[in-house]
Amino acid sequence: MKAQIELYSNLLRELEMDIGTRDLTELFLEALALSIKNLKVNSPEAFLEQFRGLYEVVSNTEPKFGILNYQFARLANYSQDVVCKDKKCVKKWKHMVIKRLEQMIREERDKKVNIVKNAEKIEVDGKTILIHDHSHTVQDALVHYKNMGKKFKVIIAEQNFNKTHDNIERMHDAGIPFQVIPSYMLSHVHDQIDMVFFGAVTLKSTMNFVMSPGTHGIISEFHVIDVPVYMFIDTAKFSLWKSKKKVGVFMHKHERTHYNKPITYERIKYSHDRVPHKLFKKIVTNEGVFTPVALKKLFDEKMKKYSFEK
Repeated sequence: MKAQIELYSNLLRELEMDIGTRDLTELFLEALALSIKNLKVNSPEAFLEQFRGLYEVVSNTEPKFGILNYQFARLANYSQDVVCKDKKCVKKWKHMVIKRLEQMIREERDKKVNIVKNAEKIEVDGKTILIHDHSHTVQDALVHYKNMGKKFKVIIAEQNFNKTHDNIERMHDAGIPFQVIPSYMLSHVHDQIDMVFFGAVTLKSTMNFVMSPGTHGIISEFHVIDVPVYMFIDTAKFSLWKSKKKVGVFMHKHERTHYNKPITYERIKYSHDRVPHKLFKKIVTNEGVFTPVALKKLFDEKMKKYSFEK
């Protein structure tokens, strides 16, 4: 089990870095539906046993992906009902589970539409917006503003090569005017930036967003100079369980050697940043636009309703 968790952790981290959490979830659900379609098992109970094993692995990756835990919990509850409770459905359980997965995928796509629609409540006309991570939700919101006829400019904080070029491609394809500046030189353009947009992997019970590396520093920088920072996130990404680790992200220690001296040292690298929700002016979700205080209330309500604590 430990080896499987490590394998899935590495896979999910790499995919999340390349395509973002939202598209990773949709890809995972589509792959799961295809796998179940081709699965050969002797009984529904045998399927449940295999599914529980996969659920256990996905629920313990580093970091934990809240949206995957949420969707797997929903599917686990549904599958248990279909296989064990509704005796009339035992013979067609596979068809029903796949249909449920397809419904969940459609729901996720609808949430994308709702987030973009709610983003209209943020006024961007005539503004210059800074982006840093390659959140596809943020990209979709910016493209939506452009299609609405809003006039604005984007500054891309340069960081990881692939993430930066993903932002560049999306802005170029949408015809959105943009400039690129290294993330460590943003102090030179403080007076040009009106607002900052970010996405996140998840929101933990500690009310910290798990985000791309480097985001905490940039958000803190603009918080200090009173430039509003906005979060765009699907509420299905909430990690609806009590966090057991203070950090809650993957840490990797490397043994390194100085390039021309006989010096060895330990280099520590973290997969993500943690950012307090209070540093954001507004949080745009599929369920509406929230202040940090209102977001905490929403999170607590969901914690009571959905208990996915592992």
